[in-house]
Amino acid sequence: MELMRVLGVGIVGTLLAVTLARHNGGYGLLTGLATGVLLLMMLLGQTEELGVSLRELTGFGQLSSEYLSRVVRILGLACLTEAGSRICRDGGQGNIALKVELCGRVMILCAMLPAVREVLRSAETVLAEIGP
Repeated sequence: MELMRVLGVGIVGTLLAVTLARHNGGYGLLTGLATGVLLLMMLLGQTEELGVSLRELTGFGQLSSEYLSRVVRILGLACLTEAGSRICRDGGQGNIALKVELCGRVMILCAMLPAVREVLRSAETVLAEIGP
């Protein structure tokens, strides 16, 4: 049912933005941005349930909360990068959108490197125990 509300807000906001953009481009852009903010606010209501589910998963697998927080951080960076890039594109600034995407990818890579390092250390330990 929640998805139906999201789709409704998205479709109505899009139609309204397109209609207003024909008369005044600035109002169309503002309506699109306002619709995006409203959709993000609707999404915030779902994040609490997601947090509870993620905490349960760490309990099942005895995962370190550090790994979980790193994964959530990477997912958040990816989502924010995509959203920022789309906003730039919607505003007609494709060049800036490309820079936002590049910066986001580098930040994701930087956030991911410590986890990759730990995986490689673990693999090295296992291989050393197995022997040559």
